[in-house]
Amino acid sequence: MANARSIAHGERRASERDFASGAATCSAAGFTLIELLIVIAVLLLLAALSAGLFPAALDAARSAACKANLRALAAANIAYAADHNFYVAAASDIDGPNTRRWHGTRTGSSFDAAQGPLTPYLGGTGTSRHIRRCPAFRPPPNGFEASCGGYGYNAHGVGSQLSLTNGAGHALGMPPAALARPAHTLMFADTAYLQGSGANATLIEYSFAEPPAFAGGGSAWPTLHFRHRTKANIAWCDGRVTSEPLLHAPSRFAHHHLGWFTPDNAPFEGF
Repeated sequence: MANARSIAHGERRASERDFASGAATCSAAGFTLIELLIVIAVLLLLAALSAGLFPAALDAARSAACKANLRALAAANIAYAADHNFYVAAASDIDGPNTRRWHGTRTGSSFDAAQGPLTPYLGGTGTSRHIRRCPAFRPPPNGFEASCGGYGYNAHGVGSQLSLTNGAGHALGMPPAALARPAHTLMFADTAYLQGSGANATLIEYSFAEPPAFAGGGSAWPTLHFRHRTKANIAWCDGRVTSEPLLHAPSRFAHHHLGWFTPDNAPFEGF
């Protein structure tokens, strides 16, 4: 009888140990689950933050690449001027056949970058074409100024001699010595041209950075394109590149981020 009570007591103690062990296991399992949920929540939060930061980081990278492109274009034009005593002409035959631009020569309906006057200073056709392509701008390939890659040249004050007495007009660019304020004179910039209207409106490549007012009078259509989070990258005649914010834009163009960072022509006129 005593043995029976001892056996029953032992079985009860073993059962209690098993229950305690199971409870501990459940408790440990429950704690691990909570930890797992916390980790998942943290990962989801980090993913959400990354999703919000990634577009900004991508835009910053594109803007940096764009600035490098513009810096290369400015350096090429400065080297060209050192060899020729004047900057490259923006459109040397625009009053005649209208086949030449600073970025290429028209063959048929498009411009061939291999025949551009700056191409030898940019390392050849492949490198040249790559350097001039703004990574933040993907226009349709059939624009009437295609091959400038999303960049425009200051034809008003750098790419012509229209402002010089007895100058060569569109045929030649300005002599560097004629620029009184090269550090404050725009050379190249992010540009685009608004083609069409309403639902059919699209932005295409455009070769010229137009000032707020034409030299002969009248207002120009804005072509400076503030594509980098409402900023446009500008290459100046001293080789610097800056990002300038959109200051004003006519209502038709504001939605497309086309406008000016200046109220007047001062940055376009270095003379």
